[in-house]
Amino acid sequence: MQLPESLHPWRDWLQWFAPEQLPLFADLFGRLDPVLGPLRGQQQGGVPEPDGLADLQRRGPYERLLSSEWLLADEVPDEFLRRAVVGEHLFLAPQYRSHQASRLMVVLFDAGPLQLGAARLVHMALLILLARRAKDAGAELRWGILQQAPELHALDSAAQLKCLLSARTFKTVDTGHWQAWRDGLNAQPEPVGECWLVGQRLSATEGLSCTHRVQVSRSLDGRSLSVALQAAGSRRVTLPVPDERLALQLLKGQFEGEVVATAPAAKGCVPRVSLTLPPVISSAGTHVAMKMLDEPGMVVIKLPAQNQKKPIEIRRNLWAVGKTPLAPTFFGRALGAVLSDAWKLSFWNMPGLKSVDKPCPEELKLPPGTATFLPVAGLRNHSSGRLFLLDTQGHLAFWVLETGRSPAKPLPRHTHHLTNNVLGLAKTFGSTATFVRREGNRLHAHTVDPDGEVSAAVDVGLAEHISQVLFVGGRRRYLDSCALLTLKNDECESWRVVSADGSAFETQRIDLAHGWKGIGLLKQDNEPYSLLLLGRQAVAIHYEGEQRVLFTTTDTIAKSSFCPMSGVLAVLTSTRELLVYSVPQRLMRLQTFCNDQPYKKEGTDDWT
Repeated sequence: MQLPESLHPWRDWLQWFAPEQLPLFADLFGRLDPVLGPLRGQQQGGVPEPDGLADLQRRGPYERLLSSEWLLADEVPDEFLRRAVVGEHLFLAPQYRSHQASRLMVVLFDAGPLQLGAARLVHMALLILLARRAKDAGAELRWGILQQAPELHALDSAAQLKCLLSARTFKTVDTGHWQAWRDGLNAQPEPVGECWLVGQRLSATEGLSCTHRVQVSRSLDGRSLSVALQAAGSRRVTLPVPDERLALQLLKGQFEGEVVATAPAAKGCVPRVSLTLPPVISSAGTHVAMKMLDEPGMVVIKLPAQNQKKPIEIRRNLWAVGKTPLAPTFFGRALGAVLSDAWKLSFWNMPGLKSVDKPCPEELKLPPGTATFLPVAGLRNHSSGRLFLLDTQGHLAFWVLETGRSPAKPLPRHTHHLTNNVLGLAKTFGSTATFVRREGNRLHAHTVDPDGEVSAAVDVGLAEHISQVLFVGGRRRYLDSCALLTLKNDECESWRVVSADGSAFETQRIDLAHGWKGIGLLKQDNEPYSLLLLGRQAVAIHYEGEQRVLFTTTDTIAKSSFCPMSGVLAVLTSTRELLVYSVPQRLMRLQTFCNDQPYKKEGTDDWT
C-alpha cells in the first residue's frame, strides 16, 4: 500500500487500514504527535555508581594515589614534593555507571461512558503514536483498560486495536480499579518507565503513579474534541470531529480487507436470533438462515450480489408451535427442517417427505432440546431422493422421498438405518454426500447419492484419537480429501490433511496455536490445501505453511458455520452481529445486526 510521505513513520501500523481511512489518521497524527514530547524512558538520571577502574590520571584525591608514589615519599621525599608541585603524580580514575531509566512504557485507557464515540478514535491514534515512539527508542509498549483486570497487551496486530475498541463499558473508573492496577504494575518484573493515563476526569488515581495524563473531552457544541496533556508541562490541542462514515467504520472494527461497502437497505430489520445455534448456509452460498429467538421458525436472508442496489430480502419462515428443530437445511432452493415433538418426526417444508414415528434412542439418538443442530444432507435428482441425518451417537439414518412414480425401495414414511460409527457427514458435490465411519482401528470414507448407492470404502488412516472430520466440497463427485482432528496434550488442535484419490496418503500436518480451531477445508484448482481457522475474535486461513487473518470481529464469536460447497462462512457474534464472508473470493458478503425485537399490539395477544 502506497502511503503519503507524512505517514511513513507509522507505516507498520497503517497497513492494517484501508486506503480511504488514511486521511483521517493523517489529520489525527499531524495534530497529536507534536504535543507528546520525548520519551523519558531513555533519559539517564540518579547518582552514578562506581563500576571498577577506568584509567590513570594526573589529578585526583590523594586517597586514590598510586602505591608506587607513596613508596617514593618514603625513599626520596624531595622528589615526591617536586612531583606534587609540578603535577606529575598518578592517580587511579574509577569507572562510573549511570542509572538508566526503565524502557517499559504502559498506557492505560478509560473505556467508560465519558469516552464513547469519537474519543475512542483518539485512543487508537494515541496508541499507534506511542507504539512508534517506543519502537524508535528501543522501548517496549504495553497497554491495558482501567475498568478491566490488570493485564497488559502488546500491539502487534489489528486484532489488538479491535480489543481496545471492544472494551467499551458503562462503568466509570472507581477506587477498586485504581488499587488493582497499582498492585498489578508494582508486581511487574520490570519497573515502569512511563505510565500514561488516557481518559477524562482521571485526577484522583488512588496511589497509582503516572508520568503523563491525557484528558480527552468533547466540546459543548459537539463539533470538536479537546486533548490536554499533563506531564512536565501542560499542552492542549483541539481536534475536529472525524467524518461520520469513516469514524463509524473504524469504531465497528472494519479495517483493511474487511471494509464493507454500505449494504443495501433491508426490507425491515432482522429479528433477534439465537446465539446457541449456528447459521445455516445454502449449498450455492446465496442464502443464510438462523433460528429466531422470539418466534418458532427461521429467518432467511438472501445474500446481496456485488454492487447490488435493491434492498436485501429477509423472510420469516414459521413452523407449528411446540416443535423442536433438529436439523434445518436448504432442501433444493427452499429452507426445510427436521422437526421433533414427543411422538413424531416431521419434515417441515420438504415436499415428498411425510411424518414418521419417532425412533427409539437406540436406533436414532436425538437431542431433547435445541442445544445444537444435527448434520444433515438432502439429496435428490429427477427420479428419486433421500434425506440423510447423523445423530449424536454416530448413527446414520435416512428417509426416502415419495416421487409418485414406481414404488420406492426402501419404503417411504419409515426411518431407515444406513450405518453406525460415523464421525462426519457433509454434502460435498451436487447431489452427493460424503461420510467417514470408523471400522476397527481404521477410518473409511464413502460417498452416497440420491438413489442410496454407497461407494466403495476409501481408507483415510488410523482412527485412534480422531474426533472430527472436515471435507472438501464442490470439486469432484467422488471423494476428494478430508482433514482429521486430534488434540495434543496442551489441548491445541492438530489436523492431518489426507488425500483420497485411490491411495490414501498424508499430504500435510497442521498444528494450531492455542485458542484456534479448524472449521473448514478448501482446495482450489492447482492450489495447496487451506485450513479455515476460527479464533475468539478472528477468522484466519492456514495456507502454504502460514496463518493469515481474513478478518476480525469487534465482539466474541458465538457461533459459526462453513459451507464446503460454496466456501461461504457465516459467523454470529455475542452482540448478534452476522458476518458472511466468501473465502475463495476474500470478500465480505454481508454484515448486519440481528437484534430486532417483536412488539405486542395494544389490546390484543398478538405479537408482530
